[in-house]
Amino acid sequence: MNMGEMIRNEGGTVSGYIADAAFDFENVFFEKVTSDNPRAPLFNLMTKSPRGRTVRLGSLWERSAKDTGEIYFGGYIDSATSGFVPIRLFQSRQNSAVWNVVRKTGRRKAQDTTDIALPEQPGDDRADWTGENDD
Repeated sequence: MNMGEMIRNEGGTVSGYIADAAFDFENVFFEKVTSDNPRAPLFNLMTKSPRGRTVRLGSLWERSAKDTGEIYFGGYIDSATSGFVPIRLFQSRQNSAVWNVVRKTGRRKAQDTTDIALPEQPGDDRADWTGENDD
């Protein structure tokens, strides 16, 4: 599920927003992490508190897709309302200066999926849609 975008401006600064129904972080920006630890994130995601203080929102690590080798960023944000939200940032195919922020969701294996069929047209009593029974 797309939940935001980050844009690199002409000066090289990256900023944008991350939002869903429970939170809306605007003016999110990258802060490079300096560490000797090989497991340290590449960037921290930062934003401003309602009072203007700079606060850490989450972290990102550089990743590459196993199948294609495409580079993306994987990490999380820590929302007080939603807890840790795993995210991925993928470069837009339409604009190389834009990175789409996507919520990482669990993957279901094909054999575990089932088809869900909705009625093509509601019946006269709409019982097909509401589950109510007029009997």
